[in-house]
Amino acid sequence: MSSPLKKVCVVGGSGMIASRLVDLAGDEFEAVSVDEKTVDITSVESVQRYFGENEFDTIINFSAFTNVDVAESQRGNKEGLTWKLNVNGVKNIINACKKNNIFLIQISTDFVFPGTISNPGPYSEDSKLPVSLDSTMGWYGWTKVQAELEVKNGLSKAATVRLSYPFRAAEYELKSDWARNLLNLYSEHKLYPLFSDQVQSVLFVDDLLDPLSKIINDNLSGIFHIVSSDTTSPYEIGKYILEKYAGKEVEVEKGLMAEFLKVPGRTPRPLFGGLSTAKTEERLGMRFGSWREMSDEFLNQLRS
Repeated sequence: MSSPLKKVCVVGGSGMIASRLVDLAGDEFEAVSVDEKTVDITSVESVQRYFGENEFDTIINFSAFTNVDVAESQRGNKEGLTWKLNVNGVKNIINACKKNNIFLIQISTDFVFPGTISNPGPYSEDSKLPVSLDSTMGWYGWTKVQAELEVKNGLSKAATVRLSYPFRAAEYELKSDWARNLLNLYSEHKLYPLFSDQVQSVLFVDDLLDPLSKIINDNLSGIFHIVSSDTTSPYEIGKYILEKYAGKEVEVEKGLMAEFLKVPGRTPRPLFGGLSTAKTEERLGMRFGSWREMSDEFLNQLRS
């Protein structure tokens, strides 16, 4: 006799990644999607009321302020929406989890690391987080560092899951991810140079379901990296996707992120980033796809 499905509250459930996960959840877990209209995570009262009145086994917190350039305009401002959502909101969810005995999965990012020449990735699950905010890190990344520390120090029944450069084939009307944007720009003959010097991991969003389900169903605590098993550059993966999509060789100009970041006023971003997945794959007993395999699946779904 199979055990009942875990009831999972997906906070920020209308977002690009979360909405796809909710669509795919199926027989893995019972997903209940909530957005700010249902529960305002920046409000202590709203969070306590909702999770006091509704029973869940797990909360997955996807809710975050993720526009890194707008976030940067709030740098140092703990009254700004970036801090309120990314830090205070997480504190409120942690308190609700403690009070109601709920397992928490906090969604994080590779932007918690600086990705500099002196401290490059790919970062492992136990790489040390920055201890102070300096010019190598943006405000968005710093608030996500603080969120991770809140979870680590405030809740034993919790997992932090870091993602990086997500993309999906399923339609999403609210915004285009980097891969769909790439194809749109190519179709409109507006393609700009792609960075050949940036190191990054990527995630085909559908590949999040199995590892996340394992973490949910086994209540696995700790830090997990769910991304491609290898790293790439925007130029390398962009050219690969475009040529497979077009069925021919595509001329793509190379750009340098190092030069881009030198312009005054630009938001700091990881240049030598990426996340190592070895420990996560071993712990979950899974093999994650390479960036090429994820790109192929993306294109296969687009075609079908």
